[in-house]
Amino acid sequence: MNNFNEYVYNSSTSAQATASDPEFYGRAYFEDRIINMSEDLKVSPTYYKEVLRALLSGLRLSYVDDQGDYKEVKLHHGRQERNIAKLFQENNLVLPYSTVFQSAVSEDPEKRRSWSVLQKSSVWDDESQRALRVLSYPDLPVRIEYTFSVWAKYLSHLDQLSATLRMRFNPHKNLDIAGTHILKAFLKSEEDVSKTDVGDKEDRIIRKNFTIEVQGYLSSPRFLLTHTGKITKINSDFWI
Repeated sequence: MNNFNEYVYNSSTSAQATASDPEFYGRAYFEDRIINMSEDLKVSPTYYKEVLRALLSGLRLSYVDDQGDYKEVKLHHGRQERNIAKLFQENNLVLPYSTVFQSAVSEDPEKRRSWSVLQKSSVWDDESQRALRVLSYPDLPVRIEYTFSVWAKYLSHLDQLSATLRMRFNPHKNLDIAGTHILKAFLKSEEDVSKTDVGDKEDRIIRKNFTIEVQGYLSSPRFLLTHTGKITKINSDFWI
């Protein structure tokens, strides 16, 4: 499907409307049907997996070591503080090392449209060679935060990696995800969380945490409006 054309549904009923026109049934009919059909729907984990997959490409870093060679930094998904500390003590950890995990999700009130706005969309279907009418509520704007951590033994390596990350997110990084809006990822903050109370015989490990905020929209369920005024759910990767 292509040729997407969206406009806000007019709740007023046209005097010339017939049973084949959506205006014939009125706004209350559509709202009631959509609410009832949405009650059992659940957000698929696919959305957050796709966001993380798109983000990872910007987090794979490399640096130049003291011999002038390029070295790739290993990237692991998930919280790894305890495991990294253990591996470091056992001399089984190759530094620098990086990890990333989703730390928070919240609604973005600044971008939210009124939930009472019912949208009607026109979508061209190549298979049937006709335009299909789709109803939905506005997509929900969300902010997804990720904590990206970099461990290193030398400050010069950490400085290189930090500078590279800042450049990649200057001013932001676009994340292209199929079936949804293009998302924007921002480097929100960075913090030095290195351990300072290190024993005389203990090797020092330095660490920085970066907070990355992804701003996007969680797609609302879409419903197909037939020529007879009936509503059916459209299959989606984001709603099950």
